[in-house]
Amino acid sequence: MASDPTGTPYDIAVTGTGVISAAGLGAARLWEAMAAGKSFFEQPGGDGAGPGLPWPTAVVDGSEVGWPEGRSWANAGKYANQSARWAVAAARQALARAGISGEEEDVRGGTVMAVASSGDELSDVMPRLASTYRHDPRPLAKFLHDEVPDYSYIRGIPSQLGQFVSMASGFRGSNVAAYGETAAGGTGALALAARLIRTGELDRVLVVGVGAPLTVTGLAAVDQDEPLGTRATAGSGPFDAARSGTLTGQGAAAVLLERADAVSGPVLAWLRGCEVLAAADLATAAGLAVDAVLAGPGTAPTAWWAHGAGSVALDRLEARTVLPRAGGLPVTGSKGTIGNAFECSALIDTALAVESLNRAELPPVGLLDRPDPGLGDLSPVVGRTLPLPAPATVLLTALTQGRQATAAGALVLTGAEGPTTDHGETHR
Repeated sequence: MASDPTGTPYDIAVTGTGVISAAGLGAARLWEAMAAGKSFFEQPGGDGAGPGLPWPTAVVDGSEVGWPEGRSWANAGKYANQSARWAVAAARQALARAGISGEEEDVRGGTVMAVASSGDELSDVMPRLASTYRHDPRPLAKFLHDEVPDYSYIRGIPSQLGQFVSMASGFRGSNVAAYGETAAGGTGALALAARLIRTGELDRVLVVGVGAPLTVTGLAAVDQDEPLGTRATAGSGPFDAARSGTLTGQGAAAVLLERADAVSGPVLAWLRGCEVLAAADLATAAGLAVDAVLAGPGTAPTAWWAHGAGSVALDRLEARTVLPRAGGLPVTGSKGTIGNAFECSALIDTALAVESLNRAELPPVGLLDRPDPGLGDLSPVVGRTLPLPAPATVLLTALTQGRQATAAGALVLTGAEGPTTDHGETHR
């Protein structure tokens, strides 16, 4: 088993990752898009998954998201909405990368979901349902049975998504859900999974997150709290002097964690620590979370993967939190490329950080033109990829959105030992 410079064994391995984003399927595609300086935002009022939205959004091409074959899956598909399909697709990516078949696995495994529990989708669709029913010949009970579950049944109960993911993984353990933004972009689900492994309760945990579908009502609520970004062009990205607000997007992600001495396949990275904390205010919570993950031996980071949403206030808070504790680190982030996927944003970033460790390079921050001098001694990666020393250690931070937010998360990942392939897979 690998160990840090102090000789302390690494106890939790990251063995699989999966990502669905506007860049397509897989962490590698998204990482390469970031490295090439691409962004995937549709401008306000454009066509796509969020037509008519008054904010630029990075939307997912749902045609790439498949569904498993077989009788049981065909039946489950009757109740599988967008969130369920994305959760299963991201999970299957992570399982495939770890070499897990998805047949019934005789392991102590479980699933932790990081999703929203929201009625926004049903609220948006109710006017359409009412209008349709006026001209529909079906009895009301039949109409509601046929039409409503797709919008409300699965989306209103996050643990139902976990049941679909458990079908895909073959794990015999149960699933739990870490709800909404209190889970700090999915770091709450990762922290829970790490505890389940470190306490000896489970040997393998699949963490899957899905961002809620982008709706006018949902985004309007966020925009009222703090205005969202109204443009997605050069100079509007995270940490830029001209940034004007959080850029939003869609996505899903999966991260597979395993107890180090139970791993039989390749190790992609080591999870050194993960913490989510709530405090009287977000700045205090962020500071405590970062302090907690940096307190262990051998956790001094060599790079920083930031939340970096493009928010004027949150980018400043994040810089003021991290720089005094780990100043001078090269910093990057994904939200200038694919926006903030809220509930699963940190899970996407975790998969990307693992990809960076495997490639020994950090991609640049999207849409960043002129770093804000008011953020202090910040060292963002701009324009081109930056080499990382091997093995590198990455600090990742996650913040909740909004003036009333009080939860923040942080984690530390260390690169695995061994040669790296062209696909970013590390083999022991």
